[in-house]
Parts: sequence; structure tokens; C-alpha cells
Amino acid sequence: MADSFDPLDFISSNAVTKSNNIDFLERADQDTNNVQPLSDDFDVDAWPSEGEVPIQPLDLPCVQYAAPDVILTVLKLLQPATQVNFKSAEGKNDETWEKMCNEKGVTESMLQLTLKYYEQWINNLLRSYSDLCTKIPALYHNRSSESELLNYFTTILSKYETSSNELANQILQQASSRISERCGRTAQPSMTRTFKLEGLDTSIKLYEPALTSDNLGLKTWGSSLMLSQKIIGIPAGKRVLELGSGTGLVGISYALTHSINGDSVIFLTDLPEILPNLQYNVRLNNLNDVTADVLDWTDPLSFTEKYGNEPFDTIVIADPIYSPQHPIWLVDMIVKFLSENGKVYLQIPIRPKYESERELLWKLLEENDLNVIAEVQEKGKDDWGDVDYLYKEITRLHTL
Repeated sequence: MADSFDPLDFISSNAVTKSNNIDFLERADQDTNNVQPLSDDFDVDAWPSEGEVPIQPLDLPCVQYAAPDVILTVLKLLQPATQVNFKSAEGKNDETWEKMCNEKGVTESMLQLTLKYYEQWINNLLRSYSDLCTKIPALYHNRSSESELLNYFTTILSKYETSSNELANQILQQASSRISERCGRTAQPSMTRTFKLEGLDTSIKLYEPALTSDNLGLKTWGSSLMLSQKIIGIPAGKRVLELGSGTGLVGISYALTHSINGDSVIFLTDLPEILPNLQYNVRLNNLNDVTADVLDWTDPLSFTEKYGNEPFDTIVIADPIYSPQHPIWLVDMIVKFLSENGKVYLQIPIRPKYESERELLWKLLEENDLNVIAEVQEKGKDDWGDVDYLYKEITRLHTL
């Protein structure tokens, strides 16, 4: 396992004697001595207005002189936009700057202090709340300024690391998060994600702890999103079971679209270490009639003792294979819990590393008289890019 990520690793071991911001200002003063006169054919009307000119890291508040509240405001504005279905919502046409500030926890009083700072430093590119809330967040996607932004964040860490008050702690947390967010998904902190499905008016919120190699079940994978979109249109079952729920996207999607009449009994299940977060996500989406509990595929006795042995007419499963034993255990659960006329809805990624496990799964399904009645191969996305997926509908053989 790789060494744990430490944002302070970005800071040079050499003592910092001068703020990067002051270096920027000195370079800017030097540049003014080399300004060339405009040619006669220069089109002044074609020059963008100040409201259209983007800012650069140079325009961020000087760490040495700006008030801590101003630094905190800028760090919050530089948060990435809320992700929807593994995609950033930054720059959406229906996104107002007021809504964006609310989502990032930036209050009007924070904006007032920051605007006052820019008035004092006479920066005409940032003269309104709208300027602050659109131009500063835009820097997040400016990859040409990557190194300057990292220097800015580490300068903040260097200044506030010896402080112990609550405001300084917030600044340190925000600066560390901004660094980790730029180091890939595996380095990112805990987050609450948003998912939107066609045919479902309600957005689904899911909390995900920081990702580590031993808590893969606490991550929402692309298979769950793919299967969630499909099961919106399937017939409602009287008894519904999700095996290996993880963060709960599939089961929650089903519950939001099928439990309106209250006739369905819905169970979301996973291992003990996954359960607390799964239960939290069920509550987060106001699903009071959905049961989230432990179902150990190697020993389901505790589940059946608590809820009985009555089978389920709908079983949903997304991305269930991470070891050579999983196909065996999974088929055992399907055989045990699927009703005579029930149906399994399975979505699985086509990962080269697990080809032998997939082949074993198909073999075991056939050996246990479980018949694939529908199959679709398709493409989708997750945090790491494009992924090929396989969707299957499965019934007991004699039900055909």
C-alpha cells in the first residue's frame, strides 16, 4: 500500500523567506517597465471588458496581508463543484452564483469582507459578488496555473500551521482539501455525492468516506449508476433484496421509484463494516420504510434468524466480484433467496483483472439452473473514466 498522503509534503524543506504572492507583485512591477505602445491598427472595441477578463493566481489575496476570513472565503470558492453522476456540475447554465455560494458554505458576510479586500488593493477584475463567485472558482479548472495554485495552497499551510484557533483550523482543512482534490480520486477527502436519474425528479444524495484499499464498499461505482437507471422501469416486486449494497445507490433508486404505495418490502444489505454508512445514506434520502442490515454471504444465518427465510421476487446486484470466492458466495445467495418466479438484475464491469471470476460466475449460474434471459453490453463512466459494463437478467430455469 502506498504511503499516506500528506499535503505538507509539497512544502520545500528550505525555509521560505518570502511569500510567493510578493514575488508575483515584484515581477508585475518589473513587467510594467517593458510595456509597448499600442499599434495604430489595434482594435480597442475587440478588447474584452473587465467583467469578461479571467483572473490568474496572482489575483488571489496575498497570504501575508489578507485577513484569515478572506483566505477562508477564497479557499471555499475554490472547492470543486458538486459532482452529478461522476461529472462536475461547474459551469452549468442553470447554476447561479448565489446557489453555488450556498452549496460551498460561503455567506454574504464572507463575500463582503473579500470584496472590501479587493477594493483596498484596487483590483478592478473583482468588483462584485458575481465576479468573486464566478472568476475565482474558474481557476480550479485552469490547468495552466496548476503549480501556482499548489504554491498558493502550501503557502497558506505554512502560514497557519502553527495557529490553533478554530478559524485557522478551518483554513488548514480547506487548504489541505484543495491540494488533495488535485491529486486524484484516491487522495480526495470524504464527500457527499449527488446522483440524478432520468424519470426520477428527486436527486439522490450519498455520503462517501475517503477511499482506501480496504473500504471499496464505501465507494459508489459506475455499475450502481448504470443499474439504478435500468431498475426505474422494472415491475415492482413485493419483496426486494439488494446484495452488496455498498453506498446504497441501487436500492435507494429502486425504493424512491417503487415504494410509493408502500406494498414493497425492501432490504439493502452488506457487511458489518459497510452497514453504518449504508444506513446513514438511507436516512439521508428519507427512506423510513427501507431496511438496511447485515447479510454475510458466507453465513446468512443471522439475517434469516432476524427476518425469516421467505424468498425475494426481485434481487438487484451491482459490481459484486472482487475476489475468487465472490462468484461462489454470490450464486449461493441467489439460490437461497430467489423465489421460484423471481428475477435477478445484475450489472457488472468488464474488468480484465477479473475475467476468470466472471467466467466462474457464468458457469455456476448455469450449474444451478439459473438462466440468463437478457444481456446487454454497454459503456458508462465512473471516477476513473470510461468503463465497459455487462447487464444481465436472470431467472430460475424452470420458470421459462
